Amino acid sequence: MRGGLLEILVLGKPISWLDGVDVRTGEIVQRDHPQRGTSIAGRAIKIPHSIGSTVGAYTFFKLVRNKAAPRKIILEKPDSITMAAVLAGIPVEMEHEGPVEELKVEGVPENFVRYLEKEASFSSARGFVRINSVHLSGISYATIGEEGLDFLKKVSKDARFRVLATTNPAGMDLKRWRKMGIPEDFAEKQLRIVRLLLKMGAVPTFTCTPYLAGNLPTFGEHICWGESSAVSFVNSVIGARTNREGSIKGIVAATVGYTPLYGKHLDEERIPNLKVDMAGLKGFTEFSLAGYIIGREYPSAVPFVEGVHPSYEELKAFGAAAAASGGIELFHIEGFTPEAHIFSVSGNEKLKVEGSDIIEAREELSSYNGDPDLIAVGCPHLSMKELMYLAELSNGKRTKIKFWAFTSRSVLAQCQGTVKMLEKAGIEVYADTCMVVSPLEKIGFRRVVTNSAKAAKYLRDLRGLDVMILPLEEIVKRFFIS
Repeated sequence: MRGGLLEILVLGKPISWLDGVDVRTGEIVQRDHPQRGTSIAGRAIKIPHSIGSTVGAYTFFKLVRNKAAPRKIILEKPDSITMAAVLAGIPVEMEHEGPVEELKVEGVPENFVRYLEKEASFSSARGFVRINSVHLSGISYATIGEEGLDFLKKVSKDARFRVLATTNPAGMDLKRWRKMGIPEDFAEKQLRIVRLLLKMGAVPTFTCTPYLAGNLPTFGEHICWGESSAVSFVNSVIGARTNREGSIKGIVAATVGYTPLYGKHLDEERIPNLKVDMAGLKGFTEFSLAGYIIGREYPSAVPFVEGVHPSYEELKAFGAAAAASGGIELFHIEGFTPEAHIFSVSGNEKLKVEGSDIIEAREELSSYNGDPDLIAVGCPHLSMKELMYLAELSNGKRTKIKFWAFTSRSVLAQCQGTVKMLEKAGIEVYADTCMVVSPLEKIGFRRVVTNSAKAAKYLRDLRGLDVMILPLEEIVKRFFIS
């Protein structure tokens, strides 16, 4: 306080709430943040917006419980992840707010309606739009913790979902968690979270690829999705319309059935503003690392990518990493994504991602050499095509290292023959969960190999593990025997 005025800490870069702040102390721990080491506890802070995981919305409850929360947050840009701080009791303001428009919906919790009205004011929204589906992030006990469980207990008393609401991965395979080595106390808490969500009306998909599990929006359809990788995919590859919604906002929107009309719901916010040359890049891991680079360098861009001919799996990898290292909600790829021919690039920003950049990013994310404790693939969840390719690569071979592959229960049910082939190679296939949201450190793993830049980032920064990132073909070459 100076002269009776509250001093404001201005953060120079966006922050990832899930893995960028120590919830015990309020200290900024984000590796590339200019104010790393600074504490936000008890201070008024001003931030551009958040980046990274949509599950970061639950961080505010943890900060409050630990008496490490900021006194107030001022946003420069509308951000539904940071807005969740309001429900944790932390005041949130916008530099410029619009008028408050009344949302009239009966039979839903009043505080949820007021929350959406506040978001609409923050974003100067053009009213509200009815949504057809929600995808809920923040399902794992490893990421939302006791504070998230308490929140779900509270809201489940009154909240009932009015629209299709699919669920992100949990912290364990819900049927075979004992085989994974999940501790009993963790499993108990995780199952309680699942029961509360199902009570509210959630659909038990437990995947980060809900578009492969029955929740497939159509072009132009208004939805309200969490899980940053899924947001990027459906906005870009399908042409549906959603903002990058925080995990708590998803529960609010699924209950009320509406979301404010702003951001990526509007044509003008879908115009590309960064031209990216990725000529010569191919494969899941190269696309993943390219996405990581673009998100890191231009966290709020709408990239227009030239020079590539991607598969769906490469598109999935690219969007997931760009959303994890930044806050990218939408990209266009010339000749592949449905809106690439509609919009011209605005501005003169250009970026070229070459093979040397891929090598540098791979080295940045890799923290050791040698044999790992675990090989983990499936971030985002493996498609049927990816499972079949893994079975082809490993056919007639056997892994020397414990190998976990993650997919959805929907895909798993369709691939039992492929799964048997993978099991012959020593590969364990799990559903409902993934390496990022499972408590690998509690199971005893310390060194992990993965082919995903998103997984590498979160395994390092969230789980505290040593990581090596390699293409799937190289993983099989190095760690399998004939």
